[in-house]
Amino acid sequence: MLRSLTPADVLPSADGAPFSARYGDVYASRDGAAGQARHVFIGGNELPARWAGADQFVVVETGFGLGVNFLATWQAWRDDPARPRRLHYVSVELHPLAAGALRAPAPLELGELAQQLAAAWPLPLPGLHRREFEHGAVVLTLAFGDARDLVPRLACGADAIYLDGFAPDRNPQMWEPALLKSIARLARPGATLATWCTARAVRDALDGAGFALQLRTGFGRKRDMLIGRYAPRWRTRRHEPPGAYRGERSALVIGAGLAGATAAHALARRGWRVQVLERGTHIASDASALPWGLLHPQITADDSVFARLTRAGCFAARAALARLEAQGGALWRSCGVLQQAASGAEFDQWVALHAHSGWPDAYAAPRDPDAAAALIGRRPRRGGWWFADGALVAAARWCAAALAHASIDVRCNVGVERLQRDGDGWRALDAGGRALAAAPVVIVACAFDAPRLLGTPVALTPVRGRITRIDPAALDGLRAGLAGDGYVLNGLDGWAGVGATYEMPLQGDAAGALDEARAHASNLARLPRLLADTPQVAPIGVFDATRCVSRDRLPLAGQAADLDAVRARQARLRGAHLADLPRAPGLFASFAFGSRGLSLAALAAELIAARIEGEPAALERDLADALDPARELLHALRRGRPISAAAMTYDAAGSPPEHAPGAAAHRDRTTLR
Repeated sequence: MLRSLTPADVLPSADGAPFSARYGDVYASRDGAAGQARHVFIGGNELPARWAGADQFVVVETGFGLGVNFLATWQAWRDDPARPRRLHYVSVELHPLAAGALRAPAPLELGELAQQLAAAWPLPLPGLHRREFEHGAVVLTLAFGDARDLVPRLACGADAIYLDGFAPDRNPQMWEPALLKSIARLARPGATLATWCTARAVRDALDGAGFALQLRTGFGRKRDMLIGRYAPRWRTRRHEPPGAYRGERSALVIGAGLAGATAAHALARRGWRVQVLERGTHIASDASALPWGLLHPQITADDSVFARLTRAGCFAARAALARLEAQGGALWRSCGVLQQAASGAEFDQWVALHAHSGWPDAYAAPRDPDAAAALIGRRPRRGGWWFADGALVAAARWCAAALAHASIDVRCNVGVERLQRDGDGWRALDAGGRALAAAPVVIVACAFDAPRLLGTPVALTPVRGRITRIDPAALDGLRAGLAGDGYVLNGLDGWAGVGATYEMPLQGDAAGALDEARAHASNLARLPRLLADTPQVAPIGVFDATRCVSRDRLPLAGQAADLDAVRARQARLRGAHLADLPRAPGLFASFAFGSRGLSLAALAAELIAARIEGEPAALERDLADALDPARELLHALRRGRPISAAAMTYDAAGSPPEHAPGAAAHRDRTTLR
């Protein structure tokens, strides 16, 4: 179950130092938090000398506390003319401060940075929260939760490590040998470590984890401090942590829908030149042409993988949209979304779940019909979850804004028939074998065409979706999104609609199960189930497109498997994990978002960009594994099935996707009126 985090309990000690009543210990040295940060953590890791001239540098910290170590490191980066192009700071914290409490304890010289940090502070929800400063050059990834649970699930490589929990006799969990071994798993070759703690048990655990240690003069009243360098005497881990990308920053993206557009933009804003090839006549075709859709997370009682993904995805989407908003244009409206309960009994369950979990109302709160009516402007049939950060989003406009970046070149009417490995890169070839483009990195984001280009075993199903357009006057007063049994919304430009159908393919019926009149009737029948004061409306138009849906209804996003290498090692890989599978160098995938493109495309784009760059991922490893494009291949290996793209790639009707009922008919066949 999703549980809220217990906030920090910062009190002044007798001498005025910030003090934790929970742990009975001060948050930082009584001789000065900023001085300790500079002497122990920055100096102990030989910064800024070790990051001089680097393209990327990663700091991993246990115990964010008051944030002074981060602020001091950020300030050192600011002051250094030889600073790295991109500084990543990953920190784990079980008891985060409230945003307002970050300012008071900040040293005076770090006050301006503390103000910026407080303004960007995330809600106290478990998981990873990414915040960017200095136009994306300083990236803070906050991991809220128990370090023993989170550190083993971090996907990153560390150049410098700050160990800064409360004292071992007050908080022994932060210094357990298993946790220190997990931290060592993140250390890049030559990574350094520093801490004020010199306890013998901690030194022994770090030595066993592969660190060569030294005692140095401590800060203030502490006689000693501990520094170390990762130099294991024997191999201590099966897989090395990701290293920084050092090749040519040029990429090719195949597909100009939401998956491709967000992926291209994620790389472009990291300094890459990106070519985008689109088979259709224009960008944002098919489901990505959605005029307006709803952005909101899902909540489950067990806080399932899907719930955690949509939570992280909505935060990533809002961040991406906010960055693009400066370009102008009505891309989205942060107006909130009400997800209506299916029954009164279900609403009562949600109320009990909210009371038990205690997560913040700013994330999600159950609201009865009266309270919901005041929020959304029309009375719903029942109460439901109110997502204050929910939004209306124009998918097609999002694509256009993302692809408008100066470093992105888009070419439409270009059909890629085959990808060919060429030295250290890839070439995209047309039907005649002529090269269309070449790059060291390729992201395949073209829905039903993706398995063919990737050779990736995956089940895909084309699911037709139609939204009935209605007169916006019928929804007068509706100022938020309303979801439940379908959804109804009133867009910013007069586009109002109710939908959507979910038409699974029937064998031999490429047109779908419903004619247009029946599709409209099905959608309009949702209105009285959503609104208490049902308007009398008639259809005035339709949005008609096809979703690309995977077997488990999660997208495929990440590095593609090397099918030939897997086939050659099939017997040895039968008990493998995803991390063990050989990967195709420089080949990535992002497709099959189904009905969740708005909430998951930006997250997938950031995941792929982080994997390419070798930077810390903004997603835990188990969640990244849930999106891995090789997950069906892994299942086939474990079941001893033949490893063949042709044999393993099929849709719900039993046909490969290029011949799936309705797939070809719906490709590039978006109807919008």
